[in-house]
Amino acid sequence: MADPRRELLELARAAGLDPEYTSWRNEPAAASSEAVLAMLAMLGPELGFRCARPEDAAAALVDCERARWAELAPAVVVGWGGVVDVTFALPADRDGDWAVEITTESGRRVDAAGRLFALPADQHAWPGGVVHCVRHARIAVGEDGYHEVRWRAAGADGSALAICAPERAFGGPGDGARRWGVFAPVYGLAPSASPLAGDLGGLAKLFELVARRGGSYVATLPILAQFLDEPCWFSPYSPASRLWWNELYLDLDAFAREAGAGVAPRAAEPPLPSRSSIDYRAQYAWRRTRIDELVPQLLAARGPEIDAWAQQAGAYDYAAFRALGERARTGWRAWTTHADPPPFVTTRAAALAVTADPARIDAHVVSQWALARQLAGFRDGPVQLYLDLPVGVSCDAYEVWRWRDQFLLDAAAGAPPDPLFLGGQDWGLPPVSPHASRRARHRYVISCVRHHVRAAGMLRIDHVMGLFRLYCVPNGRPATDGVYLRYPHDELLAILALESSRAKCALVGEDLGTVPPAVRPAMQRHGLFRIHVGQWFLPARAGDRPEPSPANCVAGLNTHDTPTFAGWWRGADIDDKLDLKLVDDTQATTEREQREQQRAAVVAFATASGVTASTLSDVERAMIAVTRDLAAGPAEVVLVALDDLVLEPVPHNVPGTTVSRPNWQRRIERWQDVLDDTRAPAAAKAAVDAVVAARPPKPPATR
Repeated sequence: MADPRRELLELARAAGLDPEYTSWRNEPAAASSEAVLAMLAMLGPELGFRCARPEDAAAALVDCERARWAELAPAVVVGWGGVVDVTFALPADRDGDWAVEITTESGRRVDAAGRLFALPADQHAWPGGVVHCVRHARIAVGEDGYHEVRWRAAGADGSALAICAPERAFGGPGDGARRWGVFAPVYGLAPSASPLAGDLGGLAKLFELVARRGGSYVATLPILAQFLDEPCWFSPYSPASRLWWNELYLDLDAFAREAGAGVAPRAAEPPLPSRSSIDYRAQYAWRRTRIDELVPQLLAARGPEIDAWAQQAGAYDYAAFRALGERARTGWRAWTTHADPPPFVTTRAAALAVTADPARIDAHVVSQWALARQLAGFRDGPVQLYLDLPVGVSCDAYEVWRWRDQFLLDAAAGAPPDPLFLGGQDWGLPPVSPHASRRARHRYVISCVRHHVRAAGMLRIDHVMGLFRLYCVPNGRPATDGVYLRYPHDELLAILALESSRAKCALVGEDLGTVPPAVRPAMQRHGLFRIHVGQWFLPARAGDRPEPSPANCVAGLNTHDTPTFAGWWRGADIDDKLDLKLVDDTQATTEREQREQQRAAVVAFATASGVTASTLSDVERAMIAVTRDLAAGPAEVVLVALDDLVLEPVPHNVPGTTVSRPNWQRRIERWQDVLDDTRAPAAAKAAVDAVVAARPPKPPATR
């Protein structure tokens, strides 16, 4: 008798799902039939089948397999090291002539031809009872890039995109000197005694301070566009776009100088106390007023240049989207007009035909032009910008509105249950459809990566496991009942390696959490750094020392999602877990006892390391000792958080919380002092001196 559940899982795997996986307890776990059916309902139209019930799975699998093998050649092929692998999927007994014509980006043409039986074959299958296979035509192109492929075989013809990439990304592990940098969110770099959030002007000052001490990087959170009015969603990991920057961070003084206005008007600053949490809606309203005052002057001075840039960059389409949203004061899913996007807007006149609001169109276009120019200014000095590419965008994001067929709108990316989140995680980010992305030749993914590497010297890929598979939670299902969706990781890694090489931007994969076995070997093969969180490897007993980091990593004491060192020292994370009911009183007591033992062990390590100054507190001595140890360790790149240098106990984010914690809203006190020899607090000075001594300046790499 047929087993509907077994057949359903077989269909799911054929459709690119992993409905069964290994949990954080190293035990078998599986999605419910309801969750699998929901994902299959989203994927089925793209893959040629329909499955509404488990009993439909057997027939749907036949349709799925038939559709798969009917696609003779894929829409995207990959070539590593100058050799493109064009594949043909067809009955194994099918012979005949094949021919491939490749036109490279440079316009050079490469031709190849032969007999199908002469090509190596693998991936044998028996759809409809007939043996099929995939045959490989490996063609030497000798040129990296995005190449156009035309093919003929078995009485059919078609085209494909060939992504030909270097085997390793630029500047990967082992390619550079031991170096260091600092981490700070841009919003935290506020001017002294000011109610304003930080901006690119503050970031430029931090670059100067790091350069004076011989550092190589300033790392920050995503600085992408956000909705900061109605709606107001300011998490940097749920952006309004991964293709455009956040005008909240525009350096207004530099912007005013571009307009020939000297410095930006400073009247009517937000009426907020300087130490309060950042009120993003008030900040945005104030900054937009200043921008609006300067835009006409800038257009008068640089109008043709800005217009040419906007047409080339596609900025008028984005500006039209934002103007529509500002008029409606809601996300696009609630719009009464233009919820279905008009044809792509390429000119100002076309944008005005959509919105009839020249002030809003001009403000967004000029802001993006100015942000691109300001970020370009960070590329060429001795210090490089370390940016973060988030895993997705808000459901109301620009690209979901513009290219919604590229997204699975009835699901959200997330993470399965783990020790910290036993209820799993639903991040509310619509996953990119891997099948739609391939058929669109990954244009959106390429654009996202290219947007970041233009500005960055190092790019962190948030949740790098998402290049391989992404945990998707169907709408209406709990976060414990998600399904893994597989992605064409070879193609995505080729895009990253190619764009990295072209922009001379190193890559870092955030490989924290549940990591499939294939991920880290692929990262090593293609030259991506790993992440090491030193706080997780501190000594547990007196006499122990911190566990050293791997050499092929970017190491720091913590991340934006973990406690700061001072917060860890105080046990603030344990208090948070108890308050959020992630642990009970007994578990919290046990964790506090273990933390007390760790604090004693770290103090003993500090003493044994020679950090014994009586003028310093225990937490200051501990911070100095573990920072020095990390800097002296094997990691090729070490990042020091400004929060740790000033012993800030409040984290930037408490994962799993939204309104219950002031996430992403905290300024960094005295950040301009901690890298200055004369003004730095004693503990900060000692820690930075130790890092500089362990990693002295080297000649800067050429971009």
